[in-house]
Amino acid sequence: LARTFGARIAERFDLPVYLYARAATRPDRVVLADLRRPQFEGLRETIGQHGREPDYGPPHVHPTGGAVAVGARPFLIAYNINLASPDVDLAKRIARRVRESSGGLPRVQALGLPLEELGCAQVSMNLLDFSVTSLWLVWETVRALAADEGVELRESELIGLAPLAALRDVADHIDIPADRPVEARLRAAAEWLCIRDFRPDMALELRLASAMGGPAA
Repeated sequence: LARTFGARIAERFDLPVYLYARAATRPDRVVLADLRRPQFEGLRETIGQHGREPDYGPPHVHPTGGAVAVGARPFLIAYNINLASPDVDLAKRIARRVRESSGGLPRVQALGLPLEELGCAQVSMNLLDFSVTSLWLVWETVRALAADEGVELRESELIGLAPLAALRDVADHIDIPADRPVEARLRAAAEWLCIRDFRPDMALELRLASAMGGPAA
């Protein structure tokens, strides 16, 4: 589906299209960060070179649309944890221990950032496959690493939505009975994760069901 969609984009809009993740046709294009590494300015100069040409579309960037990456991958969860400390260096150390590229948790990307508006530091993460590394494991790992340096966790946040199964997995982990209403289980999971401003419709399937005017599966 991703490849068909990418071909249609290229044909309809005359845009160069690169395939990544499970849609990739080349091993060096599986990781989106590798594909994007030249950034727009670099791509504009190299797109016509051997090995840099797009999978579909013209070998030059579009004057207003640039280039497009199309991939097939598991649902990405953007999940951040705020420390009860303004120590950005600590957040960076934790991020280095957590992210897969540094030998940490599989399928996790992480950075340490300052949050000036809240006066704290944040471990900002992408969970690329929650079935491999779950939300609860990320929370417990960051909590343990922070505790090693005498710091507690302040809260966490979801940026966008998370699949229902990812939140149910947290509820299972903390032994919330499976026969409780789904929204109650989600709220209990979110409370355990200290998710700020959580609403049950932050679960993907519940949001889709609401948009379509029907009950969630």
